Amino acid sequence: MLKKMKIFSFFIISAFVLASLTLNTLAASAIKVDINGKPVKLGNQPYIAGSAVMLPLQEMAQALGANVSWDGVNNNVTLLRGNNISILKKGKSTVYVNGKAFKLRAAASVTKGSIYVSEDFIQDVFGFQTSYNSKTSKLSIKIKELPVYYSKNFRIRYLDNGCKLVTDGENYKILLVPRGETAPEGIVANKKISIPPKNVMAASSTFVGQMAKLNVLDSLKAVTTSKNTWFIPKVKELVSQGKIKYVGGDNMEPPDYELVKAISPDLVFVYTGTTGQQYVMKKFSELGIPFAVENESQESDYLGRLEWIKFIAAFYDKELEAEKILNDAVKNINTVTAKVAGLPKPKVAWGLSWAGKVYVAKYDSYVGKWINSCGGDYVFKNFKVGTDTQVSAENFYALAKDADVFIFSSTTNYMKSPTINQIIKENPLFANIKAVKNGNVWAYAPDWWQTIPDADVFVKDIAAVFHPGAFSGYKPVKLVKLPKN
Repeated sequence: MLKKMKIFSFFIISAFVLASLTLNTLAASAIKVDINGKPVKLGNQPYIAGSAVMLPLQEMAQALGANVSWDGVNNNVTLLRGNNISILKKGKSTVYVNGKAFKLRAAASVTKGSIYVSEDFIQDVFGFQTSYNSKTSKLSIKIKELPVYYSKNFRIRYLDNGCKLVTDGENYKILLVPRGETAPEGIVANKKISIPPKNVMAASSTFVGQMAKLNVLDSLKAVTTSKNTWFIPKVKELVSQGKIKYVGGDNMEPPDYELVKAISPDLVFVYTGTTGQQYVMKKFSELGIPFAVENESQESDYLGRLEWIKFIAAFYDKELEAEKILNDAVKNINTVTAKVAGLPKPKVAWGLSWAGKVYVAKYDSYVGKWINSCGGDYVFKNFKVGTDTQVSAENFYALAKDADVFIFSSTTNYMKSPTINQIIKENPLFANIKAVKNGNVWAYAPDWWQTIPDADVFVKDIAAVFHPGAFSGYKPVKLVKLPKN
């Protein structure tokens, strides 16, 4: 009898343990995560450890737009977010954010081959609020404002009901309201736009490159660049098919407003600045056509120019994808710049001769920063000029004559003939520049202005031109070496 009772007790206890494990497993698998109310799809499920909600690090970091890398030698995970670096060692409960230590609620652990971190990791590393509802088994991540690292000229704030308040390049406040949602009361804005837009006009080809990178070309209906000057294959195809209309503007003239009215865009991306489209914006206001000012061209940092992809992305609810594009590019750029650090710096001349005039870029412009990042010595670094300013041919030659590399800052398709002899013909002084004599002259590839989001490729190409020995076998795609004839 005693033996039977022991057996019976064993089965009761075993059933209780099994039921507990099953319930715990179900509870863990039932934990949901959302970012600003939008569900996050996770392959590895969160679970509860004591009082902490444990999250799969790589999936969560990528969902929030960070670049994640693993150092197997030191057992470190590194997260890169713009100019912020966070390091966490496997099995430890301290994360270092730009060198500052933060103690986590639980140590990082490995479950089924994935590293898990407690939810306060999100607060410490990303600065986003988190809250866990045990009744609904939901962890909510709240982003109040999208981080911007390199640009100072736009903002994206998050409101209720999936709405956003975006500040554009001219400081216009634009309220973005998802279709079918109601805008929060009391929000002060210059205009309201329903998102995502379905009928977009891009008044610059650089905007189209950003849209292509975000995979939203299906909304693009009008452009100011004709089909023969497109070098994004998909866009060229759509323009040729008439699915995207050319409305004028190849020579920076105003678009055909009658054509624009016929297309009836629900959003036009425009730009301002010294050669901007203020006159077009005024006309659009008269016609009741909504526009947003995208001023990546005004940035003095090439990463600031790339970061404007977040601005475009905000209209499509893709800003965290844009964040990931930026951070992946930064990681690749860091790899390239580390490769050329400490190498001898070639002297670099970078400028354009056009219609008898010569133009160079200021040292603290994005061009000057490219040269410095890629291990070059800019010959105009002490020349106090504007961002893109005309200089005399004599002054250009005096500073550029000993340059090892000459970047002729025009796309090859806009040159009369993309050859060294042609640029000498336009400006005979160029013949005596060292780089010209040695045949080390490069120009922009035709897709240069249409692929601004490929910032890491630009950096690699420039670095490879400056330091070909460090990139053996690599052929630049954004720069074209000019033949003599």
